[in-house]
Amino acid sequence: MTVYALEGSKRIEYAKKSLNSLIAVTNFSTHELFISDNGSCDEMLEFYKEFSIVFGCIFPDENLTISLNGKNLGTSGGLNEGLKERKPNQYCIKIDDDVVVNTKDWVDKMEECFERFDNLGILGAKRRELVQHPDHENLAYRTVIKYLKHERDQTWITIELCDDIIGTLTMFSPSLLDKVGFGFQPSLYGFDDCLWSLRSKLAGFTNAFLPTIQIDHIDTGEGEFVMWKQKHAGEIIAQFSEIAEDYKKGVRDIYYNPFEI
Repeated sequence: MTVYALEGSKRIEYAKKSLNSLIAVTNFSTHELFISDNGSCDEMLEFYKEFSIVFGCIFPDENLTISLNGKNLGTSGGLNEGLKERKPNQYCIKIDDDVVVNTKDWVDKMEECFERFDNLGILGAKRRELVQHPDHENLAYRTVIKYLKHERDQTWITIELCDDIIGTLTMFSPSLLDKVGFGFQPSLYGFDDCLWSLRSKLAGFTNAFLPTIQIDHIDTGEGEFVMWKQKHAGEIIAQFSEIAEDYKKGVRDIYYNPFEI
């Protein structure tokens, strides 16, 4: 989780709710949490101390890492600090700092999808307001229902195949990360989800939603930071389109590692 919470903003409240919700529905005895802080205010830094104490009373201390980056590295830059610590064959999840997860043991449920669908690259939880749907009249937003391979006594699992996965909460397969490397976006914010999805598809993987993972996107869309992000996205959309075309044409390598010298 990349966090950027400034003084006097609702981002502090959102991040606190997001992190506290994870403790209730995630087994951190077997999973790890990496918080990548992009220069948040003192109130948020103080909260990390309290959160660490609560976490440590329930789960192993070594399963929590808080990286204080000291400056705003952007969404992908913050995420990459966590991906840099990825162990071999380890699944990784990108989760925004304004999301409450309501499904217990959701990580295990998502991992099972990868175990039962070899070609899966990115699997996302599906926000309620998304337009993507199996019966959508616009092909660009139409998804395909797929039942995963099933053996006797296994739970039936249904996913929605979709090229473009909104990255509110997304799990990446280790095979995909081995092939495409780290997150990339044109600037601090915007279009990283689209580029992840495109690079996954070009690498030969399939992307999908798992609608049974229930999440609440708690950002109300207000505040100066949200307005700035929307304006910023409009300013770099042409650059994004050019990068996407370069990927499709093979001009730009889908593998990216910002830490290579």
